[in-house]
Amino acid sequence: FKSTAEGKAATLADALVPWSLGGTILTWLLTRNVTKALSILMVDFSCALKLAMPLSVLSAMCEAGSCHITVKGGRYMEAAAAADTIIFDKTGTLTKARPQVADVVVFNDMGKEELLRIAACLEEHFPHSMAKAVVNEAVKRGLDYIVAHGIATYVGDERVVIGSYHFVFEDEGCRIPEDKRTVFDSLPVEYSHLYLAIGGSLAAVICIEDPLRDEADAVIAALHRQGITKIVMMTG
Repeated sequence: FKSTAEGKAATLADALVPWSLGGTILTWLLTRNVTKALSILMVDFSCALKLAMPLSVLSAMCEAGSCHITVKGGRYMEAAAAADTIIFDKTGTLTKARPQVADVVVFNDMGKEELLRIAACLEEHFPHSMAKAVVNEAVKRGLDYIVAHGIATYVGDERVVIGSYHFVFEDEGCRIPEDKRTVFDSLPVEYSHLYLAIGGSLAAVICIEDPLRDEADAVIAALHRQGITKIVMMTG
């Protein structure tokens, strides 16, 4: 796809051709000197115009390719140069796409380690990134756990469930301890929440984070220095 500059250069070059030919013929008619007439053609720069712009665009595309950036054509390069907004995907772009446990907020009298161990027992079989974060944290802390048969299971005589707010509170009908309502309402919103309930009562909320890539801050700062005034993150 040709850029606007390439199109203008080609149009200008085509417009110069009749003038160059006319100047050549006029010079020959006035001087009857072939050398002087041909000199008009020698200084004609219409061909240079047609060649210079595509070569410049191709060179820029090759340079972008060496930086692992694919550009379809000059038109898109011009659009990128005029852009003042960049939209980033979050997972795997700004973040590492490897969620990890940031904290375990306790809602009963059990310890964080025990609640995390129980959560790992339930989540070990489930191939989801948040489930893996729980299991990895249990392994990191050296906690022993066993593979459960589902997201809802029994520990002793008590039913244990783990999952989203909808699953734990709406589908399973679990309750939040009244004396912990304030703690529940102040859960940090910057994390994803995994709810663990034992015996129909909320036992813990496991806070999951997807850490930022180490270079994310530097990249965004560099984009601001390049003149990008608005940087947006879109995520599901």
